[in-house]
Amino acid sequence: MIKVQGIDHVAINVSDLEKSLEFYTQVIGLKVTEREYSKPGVEVFLDCGTSLVGLIQGKEGEGKHLLEDGGIGGNHVSFRVDTKEFDRAAEEIRRRGLNVTFLKKREKSWSVYFLDPDGNKLEMTAWPLEDQK
Repeated sequence: MIKVQGIDHVAINVSDLEKSLEFYTQVIGLKVTEREYSKPGVEVFLDCGTSLVGLIQGKEGEGKHLLEDGGIGGNHVSFRVDTKEFDRAAEEIRRRGLNVTFLKKREKSWSVYFLDPDGNKLEMTAWPLEDQK
């Protein structure tokens, strides 16, 4: 059995690298990492806690395979926020006019799903019972 330590990185192909870089830094709050090389115009890696998010410039004419609800394949990427930050994060998402597809506060987890500039499904998740400890 392989013993993994956690998620190392998630990579997302994007239609406009600069537009997506602005979204993931200005809206999501990630920062360009110094841990991994970035290739201007090709790919950039962003720190996300101990993991990375890689944005890769997609090629025109090769079709789309978005993170979305239907079909087989990737569904979404979830970013964890502290319970105290959840409402502010959800409001920021709405304020920016992003497409919110689902928002619910359950006993164990709170979720807001929304779409990035290419239509990839993302989530902000808080864990209220864990954050109380």
